Amino acid sequence: MLLNNCATSINNNSERSIPNNYSVFDQALSINKLFNEANKDKNKLKIDRELILEALKYEFLDTKELDALITLSESDHLGPHGKKVIQDLIKNNNLLLKQNYISLNFNVDEEYKDLLLQAAINLKHLKINLVFDNNQNAFIVNSNPLNERLPIFCESFQTDQLDSVEKAIFANNDIEETETLIIFETAFQDKQSEIKKLHNNIKSILYSDEQYEIFASDNLGVSENIARHKKIDALLPKININNTPRIRNDIKNIYFLLSYENAKGVVPAFRYNYSLDIDSYASINLIENIIDINKILDFESLIMPVSNQFRDNIFFDQFSDQSDIKNRLIYDNLHDLLLILTLKEKGIKNAIVNGRSGILFLNQNKCIIRELPLKRINADGGFIIP
Repeated sequence: MLLNNCATSINNNSERSIPNNYSVFDQALSINKLFNEANKDKNKLKIDRELILEALKYEFLDTKELDALITLSESDHLGPHGKKVIQDLIKNNNLLLKQNYISLNFNVDEEYKDLLLQAAINLKHLKINLVFDNNQNAFIVNSNPLNERLPIFCESFQTDQLDSVEKAIFANNDIEETETLIIFETAFQDKQSEIKKLHNNIKSILYSDEQYEIFASDNLGVSENIARHKKIDALLPKININNTPRIRNDIKNIYFLLSYENAKGVVPAFRYNYSLDIDSYASINLIENIIDINKILDFESLIMPVSNQFRDNIFFDQFSDQSDIKNRLIYDNLHDLLLILTLKEKGIKNAIVNGRSGILFLNQNKCIIRELPLKRINADGGFIIP
């Protein structure tokens, strides 16, 4: 038996549905944060969590849903954070029921007026009047709502989604010997430079129009293994020697900072051939130019920051077949802007909102903080909720 530069993957025993580092950064609405760990009925917890997530959209709560939330808030398996979330929700719902119509003034590019109007229609239970004018009190929405900070938000959606994924990727990265491998293209040059300044144990590689398989094997340390196998095979022509290349065991994560055009070849080349046992991450930029939603399947097992309402009925029913994901993300951000402004106008001072663009934290007299849950793309092109 010949062993040709074998290496054991560091993640063979990891649970494939959840990133290895994700538990360190439990989201505000994760099961671990909402409920006591002592409760072992996971299916019941998932059902109760879905009830809370649905209510935190701040859509209309009927009597049955309200009673279920009150009962849940009194149960022993709900943790202190979960109780606080539900108590605030019930109090805020009572405030909404007492209020009449409100008016919101916007100074917005023409192309986004229809999206705001559609959002107001979808939030009709909140009784919103939209006024479009240029007066000094109007909320300004600029031409690039994903990359520019919207009114009252602390950061842009682009910044929030990158921060959400990097928070998990670089957990304990600086104190471990294993590396995070960043594969980036020129458009993300500044981002990878920023990451290298903030963290240790980073190896970054610029992708520049190479053959996908060759690029992947070269940078995962597989090419030398294959060349060595060919030499051994030539020396022993009568013996059939099988070779299963394994990459170095010093790579902890792979982070793809790529556009869809490059990612659709690069990511499968890495994932399906050599690095199935390594958690691979990407920002949502990677899929924002996809028009055919089924093409998300090209990125099975990839982990990215995605809101809890991604691919819901509005995602499919409100947009034409020619709309890319970026258009849907713009709608989600404008919807959440309208929702948060309305909640504030109606007297709500503190709330956690399960928004279309992420989990939103409304605190009195502060800007809106946003987190996006990390999810893994499954074999159906959907996302596994952590």
